[in-house]
Amino acid sequence: MKKLLKTKRWLVVFFILLIIVVIIVAFSHIGKEKKVSEKAEGEKEEQLIPTITENDIEVSLKPKVAGKEVVLLVGKIPQGTTTFDYQLSYKTRDKGLQGVIGTVTSDEFIDSSYQKKITLGTCSSGKCVYHNVVGQIDLTLKFYGNYGEKLFEKKY
Repeated sequence: MKKLLKTKRWLVVFFILLIIVVIIVAFSHIGKEKKVSEKAEGEKEEQLIPTITENDIEVSLKPKVAGKEVVLLVGKIPQGTTTFDYQLSYKTRDKGLQGVIGTVTSDEFIDSSYQKKITLGTCSSGKCVYHNVVGQIDLTLKFYGNYGEKLFEKKY
């Protein structure tokens, strides 16, 4: 009888250890699959967008009202463009990094060009608070059309 109880104890201990080993192996396998899938998703994000050079497009960013407004002019917009996004980012003396973003649709183009006055600050109810811009303004334009996506970047 004692021998039978000893054997049962060893069997119970063996099965408990077996279950623990199976759980460890299963979790380590799930972790590897997750890392592989995360890597695959990360690779998708690193796809490069073709760039547009200054030879292909005309872009200018000129001051309108000293330090308060600029005029964005985009000419020779690529044929087949349906929309483009613009982003201006700049450092300010008081508030650190600030910026302006917007989207332009093809119905706003005039003869494959676009022009817009942009306030460097915020306006609400007719009152504007202007940013005190320090240094350069980084401009990014991202074009979307039947060609896919194209990117233009320049510092002013």
